Parts: sequence; structure tokens; C-alpha cells
Amino acid sequence: MNARLFAVTLCLGCVLAFTGCSGVQDQTGNDREPSGAAGQPQPVSPPVAPPVAPAIRHLGAADSPGSTRAVVVEGYPLVHTRQILPLDSKGQLVGQEAVEKQIEQVLDNLTAVLQSAGSGLDRLVRLNVYADSPETVALARERLNERIQAEVRPVITAVQSPLPLPAALIAMDAVGTTDGKTETVTLQRCEAVAGDPDCADFAVLPVGGVAYLSGHPDKSPTAAEATAKSMNALLQIVEQLGLDRSHIVHLKVFVQPAQSADPVLRELKTVFPQRLTPPFTIVEWIASAPVEIEMIVHRPVTGEANAEAVSYYTPPGVKPSPTFSRVAVVPAGRQIYIAGLTSRAAGDGEAQVRDVFDQLQQILPEADSDLRHLVKATYYVSDDDASTKLNDLRPEFYDPQRPPAASKATVHGVGVADRTLGIDMIAVGKK
Repeated sequence: MNARLFAVTLCLGCVLAFTGCSGVQDQTGNDREPSGAAGQPQPVSPPVAPPVAPAIRHLGAADSPGSTRAVVVEGYPLVHTRQILPLDSKGQLVGQEAVEKQIEQVLDNLTAVLQSAGSGLDRLVRLNVYADSPETVALARERLNERIQAEVRPVITAVQSPLPLPAALIAMDAVGTTDGKTETVTLQRCEAVAGDPDCADFAVLPVGGVAYLSGHPDKSPTAAEATAKSMNALLQIVEQLGLDRSHIVHLKVFVQPAQSADPVLRELKTVFPQRLTPPFTIVEWIASAPVEIEMIVHRPVTGEANAEAVSYYTPPGVKPSPTFSRVAVVPAGRQIYIAGLTSRAAGDGEAQVRDVFDQLQQILPEADSDLRHLVKATYYVSDDDASTKLNDLRPEFYDPQRPPAASKATVHGVGVADRTLGIDMIAVGKK
């Protein structure tokens, strides 16, 4: 393994051994308008919400074994993992050109990471799959189904993307429930993990508020500079929300190419001196900007129930958009994770967009939600037709005062043959 590859695998590819985990913890309290001037920080009033009883339910018929159309969660701390690669405990790739071995290794590693967080495959809410082909995605679904009980049905989103490790054919990240009570974001890794000691394997999002920050791109000439500037812009918004770096739960980094993860990692680590770098995922996108980063942040809540299930925030000096919000703030209550949606039949861009939104409008009422209560969207497109029609048609579906926080990424595929649009969505209940 050359030095460059080793540097990538230190954080992105670290894996847990199944025993010997002595915890190392850190508990700390493309489609967009021009970003404009950030202006002076304007803290948003803290949301308030009462405690809720833990509950989870699955909605809609499964597209395939081991998955469902939506999962509704409330009252549970949520584990957000880093991107898991098919590496052994020494950081070596398992199964060179052997996709089945790589899938099994990723699932083994994911199991270990979740278990170290007090979670497990039996508590999965969302699974994101990054793979070389739709066939690999389908096989991964089958192998996951062999490991979980029939009543465990996470929502699954798939993206076709090269990975930070060149020979890797598949990677995953996940969200799962855990028990216990914590008031602050917990970042953790294990001594048994073969990787960078400054990188967390997972973060625990406490019960209560969360803020979703839209992807922020930067067109600087290098990945390192673009990462630094994108993070700086996002951190300004975090400060305007009255929060700081200790509240960051997860980062998704769109980068080209994926194998430029080394400078991205180095820059991210400088943002979190003397603490673990939060879990993050690398997705290769096709864009003029070398880097875009989206962020999930914990927003503590106190007091009595807020009348609004979600509020939308535009920073000072930034032009509002009718199709995406800079930030969606959820005080508490039900979060609705919706499966990665692709059209039910092949078609042109308009047909795919309309079919996906038709599916959304069928799913959301089952969870007592609607299009006005969407909080986070990641749109994956793999051709110009789908991208253009998505831009053109979103105003038809969204309340211009209440669009979700969002990122749009042109990728190599959306995990299903003959489809060029996939949507990963989170919503909240109407009350």
C-alpha cells in the first residue's frame, strides 16, 4: 500500500475489531443561489419542545426484502456512522475484485461500529449504499436481508460512485437508534480501530433538536482550499444558530475525484483541533466546484412545545430560494426517513421527477406529514435532463416559504438501472 492510499484509509477505512473495544470518546456540548455576504451572526431563538416517548414504526410496502418506504422515529438518540469501507482490522482491502467478499466485510464492519454505539443492524433506520453498479447494490440488499429479522426494515438509498479507496466496490454509512440519555453530541472511536485516532467512527445525536444545513459548494482551484472555505461558510451559519463545532454530528462531502480525499481529510481535521473529527462520507460528484459539504448539527431544546414542527432559516445577506432553504431547524418530535426514491418506470427527466414526487405525496400522509414539512433533501442526478427538469418542476411542488434544506449532486448513477434521478428525503410530522 502506497503512502497516499494509506493516508486515505487511516480515517475513511478504519474498521473495528469485534473484541477489545476500549472506548475513546469525545463528548462536546449545485442547485443554489449565490451565497452572498454572510453578514454579522444573528442567533436564532432556541427552539423548545417537551420530552417524547421513544417510538419507531415502518410505513409502506417494501420495494425489496429488508427495506421499507419510510421509517418514523421519535424519542431515541440516533447513531450516525462514518462511511464504512471493506477493510480488515489492519486497514487492508478485503476481496480484491470480489464484490461478495467486500459486501460481507462492510456489513461486518458496520455491525461492529453500530454495536460499539449500543445499536446494531437490528436497530437500523437508514442505510446509504455507495457502489460501483446497480448489480452490487442489489446484492448488498440481499446480503443485508440475510442478517436482519423480518420486522427490521430500514430505508435504503443507493448511489453509484467511485470510492476514496480505488479498489473498493462498495461502502455504506448508516443511522440507527440507541438507548441511554445524553445531552450533548458524543463522538467515539475504539482503540481496536485501525485508523486515524483523530477521526470518529460514529456520533450520537441526542434526543431533541437538529438542524440540517444545505450543501455549500466552493469553486477554489484545489480540494483543500475548497474544503476550508466551504467549512468556514458553514461554521458561520452554525454560529448564527447560537451553536459551535461541538454540535456537529455528520458531514457529507461531495468531491471530485473521490480519491482526492487526502487533502479533504487534512483540512477537516484542522477544523476540529483537540477533538475528534465528526463522522463523514465522501461521494464523487461531477461539477464545476471541487467540493461541496452538507452538515447535520444538534440543536438543543428546552421548555414547552414550539408551535412549529420545523422552521427555515436564511442567513443575513443571502438571497432566499423558493426551492431550497439554507437551514431547516427541527425542535423535536417525529422525524420521517424516506427511502431513496427513484421513478417506478423508466422515462425522461420530467416523467421521473413527477413520479418521484407522486410517491412522496403518497408516503407522507401515512406519517401525518406533507410537502410543507420536508426538512432535508439530497437530490442525485446522472444526466442533464433529470437535473434541468428537477429545477423546473420543484416550484410546482414546494411552498416557496418552506422548501427543505437541500443539496443536488450530479453522480455516476442512482443505484437503479435506466434511472437518472434519486431523492434522499427527511420530513417531520405536521405537529
